[in-house]
Amino acid sequence: MEKSTWKLFPEREGIVPYIALANCVIPLFFMLREPLASVWPGLLLFVVFLAAYREQFWRVRYVQHFLIVQLAIILFYVIAYEPGSAYLGFILSLPLSKQRPRFIMVVAVVFAAVTTWASIPYFEKIGSVMLFILIPPIFGVCIMPFIIRNAAKFKTMAERLKAATEQLERMAQQEERQRIARELHDTLGHTLSLIALKGELTEKLIPRAPEKAMAEARELTDTARAALKQMRELVTEMRVVRLAEEYAHARSLCAAAGIALMIDDRVYDVKADKTGNGAELVSQAVRTPLSPLQETILAMSFREVLTNVVRHSRATECRAELEIEEGSVILRVTDNGQGMDEQEIKSASGSGIAGLRQRLMLVDGHLTIQSAPHAGMRIGLHIPRTIRSHQGG
Repeated sequence: MEKSTWKLFPEREGIVPYIALANCVIPLFFMLREPLASVWPGLLLFVVFLAAYREQFWRVRYVQHFLIVQLAIILFYVIAYEPGSAYLGFILSLPLSKQRPRFIMVVAVVFAAVTTWASIPYFEKIGSVMLFILIPPIFGVCIMPFIIRNAAKFKTMAERLKAATEQLERMAQQEERQRIARELHDTLGHTLSLIALKGELTEKLIPRAPEKAMAEARELTDTARAALKQMRELVTEMRVVRLAEEYAHARSLCAAAGIALMIDDRVYDVKADKTGNGAELVSQAVRTPLSPLQETILAMSFREVLTNVVRHSRATECRAELEIEEGSVILRVTDNGQGMDEQEIKSASGSGIAGLRQRLMLVDGHLTIQSAPHAGMRIGLHIPRTIRSHQGG
């Protein structure tokens, strides 16, 4: 419950309560046409009505009591002044929609019965025109709360469905990673064992038979190239992840963590302010000058860097910049967090940073880190625009 302040309504309600007050014009119009002796009681009740209307937003526990007070005042206006005062009932639509169906039904029946009963004499005067006057307020109190309630339910269901879909996607990605890990183990395990054995054999042959050692070294090089080719083929089978997708994920992640994120990417024409709002992907047809495998590795590395920023940096601001150079693509991520000294960076290299380096090495990329205590951190993800197919041997 929000504490009452000088504000008329809580900020979470937006402008809706203010707009609803426009329905007060009609009953005031009818009331002010009455003799002065009849106007004062109506104005006094009108002040009570407004007070109850305001307090229902601040004292949520007693909202039903305030709604009953408002309903009683509206029905008094309908009976004492004009049936047209029933239009004040539109104010009840939104708060009513948040109550239990049984309470809504009781209010709807009482409102419709009393309003119809009070309007009977007017039917004799103006006939069916009175029917058109009554339909809108009866609809607003008796039917609209159920419509709003069902719309809110559908919205909640849609949000839950979206969350469930995202969870399924994450589970599918995790399953894909496990599958790739199994295939890497099964496919490359034998090859790497062979490389290790050949390496030991070559080391022993160097002093005894240099020519055989050179032959073994060449076979060792060929085996290593074949293993690298197998690894790249396996990684290529992974789902292609675009940087644009990771930008959207990064904005959501940083917003949830209270970190202001700025993304500067001229390739995708992404510009975001420090709140992360208003950033739009203008052109998805334009791609980075990278292969699908390279962009996937870059996007996954960017995701890991942002995750580490959120978890460990204690930063309040973060900036991501994509630069296209003649021979490489560089994605730099800078935060204003607590930073690390050289020793801490070396000790951290045993986990996340080492994993980043290994991932980038799959596409001949590398990682750069600039940091100092209490001076934030600047991480550069460097991807060459072409992957070397082999090394000189």
